[in-house]
Amino acid sequence: MSEVKTEPVAATFAESEAAFFDENMRTRVPGALLVISQDERPTDDGSEYWYYSCPCGCGAAGAVRVKAGEKPAQSPSWHWNGSKETPTLMPSVHHIGHWHGWLTDGVWRSC
Repeated sequence: MSEVKTEPVAATFAESEAAFFDENMRTRVPGALLVISQDERPTDDGSEYWYYSCPCGCGAAGAVRVKAGEKPAQSPSWHWNGSKETPTLMPSVHHIGHWHGWLTDGVWRSC
């Protein structure tokens, strides 16, 4: 699949797995985020897993391991600014072979 560029897309948090996935386990809303709780997927360092919906709208989903205020030691992982209203992740998110960009201040932007 070739690299896809998109216009900025707002990141939104889904309130439930049902709101994030359709019956085929493909994501619905471009740029949506779903937090996986410690109960569902425990980590030893207090980090969280987030599913994300590809911002281009293709329906592909990926996952990132994040922690507020620091980058978890286990890779791959992302530093999260701690805000769910205007989340920022560092470094960039690369959905290999398809999309590469940044989530900054609650907006997905292609590189």
